[in-house]
Amino acid sequence: MKIVFKDLGLIEYEKFLKIQDSLTPLNENIVLFATHYPVYTVSLSEYKNFPFAVPVKRGGSITYFDEGTLMVYFIFNVKNPPYFFKKIRKITDMFLQEFAIGAVYDKTKPGYYIQNRKLISMGFSYIDGRSNHGISIHINPNLENFNKINPCNLSGIKATSLYNEGIKISTAQAKNILKEIITEVFDETQNKSSGV
Repeated sequence: MKIVFKDLGLIEYEKFLKIQDSLTPLNENIVLFATHYPVYTVSLSEYKNFPFAVPVKRGGSITYFDEGTLMVYFIFNVKNPPYFFKKIRKITDMFLQEFAIGAVYDKTKPGYYIQNRKLISMGFSYIDGRSNHGISIHINPNLENFNKINPCNLSGIKATSLYNEGIKISTAQAKNILKEIITEVFDETQNKSSGV
């Protein structure tokens, strides 16, 4: 499978949404890396409960992103969403194995947790056979801002980060690791790093 990698760098969330919309009609499998200025986002179904957040067409509930959150967006041709999501799970598992960190996936509240601390959020939508959105990895976000909300509106859950759990890694290092893993998991991919 051919995959195009694009690094958007630090970008306003609303600007990212426009880029995602422009790429969705293309017949390419695209991974976007990004970090965002501080922003709360929420699924359309729960926007009425969180009017201060940016409403988004995706699953999940309310969450928070900032410069310390590495966003990995997958704009792919997807015939079988459950199978595709298994590959995303495998990518995430392999990434976490790099650090021997005890985060586990919880299918009842999709994401990766260390006990009651959420480390990775996941939210996708599928439009006409194309995936949108992806995963957010808490590298070193402002946890005080994050924990002003219940992450993903889950009672008793707090956000954590790799940094908070003793893993000192930069977003640049994380991107390099993820490129290799994504390439391996999706098989015969072709890296084409470029800006947008």
